[in-house]
Amino acid sequence: MTRKHASLIAIALVCVAGTPAMAQQRPSFSYEVVIESAATIESTLRDLSRDGYTCAAVARPVGGRLSNNVAVIVSQPARSSPPPPRSRATAKDAAVVVITATAGTPDALEQRLNAAAQEGFTLCGVTMTDSIWGQPAEYATVAVMTRAAGTAAPTGSSYRVVRSRARREDWTLLERAAADGFVVSRHVSRPHWGAANTSDIVFVAEKSAASRPTRYELVFAGNGPALQKEIDKATKRGYCVQTAWATLERISVLLAKPLDSACDRPHEYEVEESSRYSVSSADGELLAMFRMKEEVMALYNGRDTSLEYSVIESVLPDPSWRRIFRPREHRLFTEKLDADGERGYRVIDVTWRDAGSNDGRALDVVMSRQRQ
Repeated sequence: MTRKHASLIAIALVCVAGTPAMAQQRPSFSYEVVIESAATIESTLRDLSRDGYTCAAVARPVGGRLSNNVAVIVSQPARSSPPPPRSRATAKDAAVVVITATAGTPDALEQRLNAAAQEGFTLCGVTMTDSIWGQPAEYATVAVMTRAAGTAAPTGSSYRVVRSRARREDWTLLERAAADGFVVSRHVSRPHWGAANTSDIVFVAEKSAASRPTRYELVFAGNGPALQKEIDKATKRGYCVQTAWATLERISVLLAKPLDSACDRPHEYEVEESSRYSVSSADGELLAMFRMKEEVMALYNGRDTSLEYSVIESVLPDPSWRRIFRPREHRLFTEKLDADGERGYRVIDVTWRDAGSNDGRALDVVMSRQRQ
């Protein structure tokens, strides 16, 4: 064999050996941040869906002062070529539906969620804004639903909406929904200023063919050690964490287990307190994170350390603007998201909070990716 032929074989072997590594490259993403009123945001989200974007997360409000606007982050696989021309789509073919309801009409929200599910839409997220449509109310609930292009078959899921105002009858409604097989999949809350340990909460519970009747337990505490103790007692009785929310002075955690057995996923819950809004991969899978006065409280599942995280924070102008006239702060924030998106990070949680300014609010974004 000549030296030339040996070299060619060596190059071929290197290329073949490198193929699996290339195939295992992380996916990359590009992002857009949309901040608009509930009355106009559906049109913008539909336009973006025609460009290939889909809803990644709907920002949850933090604090008692609500915005008039909704903050939504959309994503698409990163690509170097320009997007294809937009297709003409009718309202019936739209890949995004935005549903609004006042605080006093959770039944209307439930009906519209179920109607959209029959048309192939799945729930991306829910949030709260100040009252809308000129109707007096403490707040409005806004839900964003999406579906894949050309998909209009029913999803097979149905929804139950429960509004909680820290009343026993509200908790009974939530327990009844769980016993019927509806398990909380999304919720949005707003702390009461007049009662430091209560919140207005809208729970959205979902039922599918795989759902089982469930029992709930609620625990709460104002500091990490106390909350850890309460969660540990509940998990010894077979419960797993379902969701969590914050009031002005404490964290509440909703735990669940099927009526006929213990929960069926591994867990080792850890509550961590910190002075910084950051996520430690070594602590496990992040389940919830909240700002509590001067501290940050995070809840992890320490059994799963397969993820690594990135946190991006920024203050953006709150008043609506047309997307083609985005302010500089908005562009810089999107560039930061895209930089992490190129490295394979997906958005998993977004908060839209009062930043102490009349014309600006803060977006806190948590992103994750699988470790390699």
